[in-house]
Amino acid sequence: MNTDQTNTAAQDTALMALYQQFPAVQTPLWWFADEHVAAMPLPAVRADWCSFSNRCDIAEQLSAAGYPVELGDFVMPSAAPSPSTVCYRVSKEKALVHYLINQALSVLSVGGSLLLAGHKNDGLHNYAKKAAALVGATAEIKKHGGAAYIASISKCHEPSGVLPDSDYTQIQEIAQSPSLYSKPGVFGWQKIDRGSALLVEQLPVFLAGFKSPPASLVDLGCGYGYIAVMAAAQLPESRWLLTDNNATALLAARKNCEVNTISAQIELADCAAGLTGPFDAVLCNPPFHKGFAVAGSLTDQFIGAAHALLGCHGRALFVVNQFIPLERKAAALFAKAEVLIEVDGFKVVCLSK
Repeated sequence: MNTDQTNTAAQDTALMALYQQFPAVQTPLWWFADEHVAAMPLPAVRADWCSFSNRCDIAEQLSAAGYPVELGDFVMPSAAPSPSTVCYRVSKEKALVHYLINQALSVLSVGGSLLLAGHKNDGLHNYAKKAAALVGATAEIKKHGGAAYIASISKCHEPSGVLPDSDYTQIQEIAQSPSLYSKPGVFGWQKIDRGSALLVEQLPVFLAGFKSPPASLVDLGCGYGYIAVMAAAQLPESRWLLTDNNATALLAARKNCEVNTISAQIELADCAAGLTGPFDAVLCNPPFHKGFAVAGSLTDQFIGAAHALLGCHGRALFVVNQFIPLERKAAALFAKAEVLIEVDGFKVVCLSK
């Protein structure tokens, strides 16, 4: 199997099972739409629905389909009427799942329902039973096609407690020298990504290829901003653009720029859509998953974005999994692609216009 091909055939069966419940649910309905929605077909919207997402690409997808969308770090509107139903296909990260279950049980009217979708290995059964216990209910769990499960929980009373969510709303220090901050809801939030660290290790070689230090740089798909923080220490006079499609990640990225006194423009955008250069350099550790499917086309999008952001003599430094043919993909846009290192399943590639 070529894992660098966009997986258009595979659909998330848990999300599809959740969609099948939509016609019968009681409204008002709130839908917590996490990354699994990416590239999936959407059901027709009904009256009295509201969706929530922390990703601008998914928010745009929902909005285009007619859904009212709250884009941000899953902050619940205090003035809105209580929903009768909350729907959620559980996410990859436990802290986020616990946080959103807590939010759902808090905002639901007594007698309202929480619908959770997932697979066994997502922890669906455990999440459902814990949530039900908080509101005096028994989770009704049914199996659907594609080994998907739907859990229905009726809120009998106000929650007796909360599920531990790693202080989801708090931006937390995860490293010192330099200080680095992150929070739940950001990819790999409690660690330093090995690929990003490898890219930073190759920065001296990359920077040596410039006639003078780059004055303007982009951290493309910045996450909590690790690459920018580490690179800015070597380029104290440079200005930065940090961009990501995840609103949660940008909260932490902004904090890291403030703490480390980095002059930065921080923009929420899907693969830098709508942002313009020119910049001298782009640094990028792109994702290769869209939702739960491997999406090789994402690499092409990030290469294209880097090319569009760079000036005529600009250069980009990418780190990707070794199986991704970045050099071949970049050949149509960049004059040169040089592999600087291959180790631990990663490779760092320098692209020159």
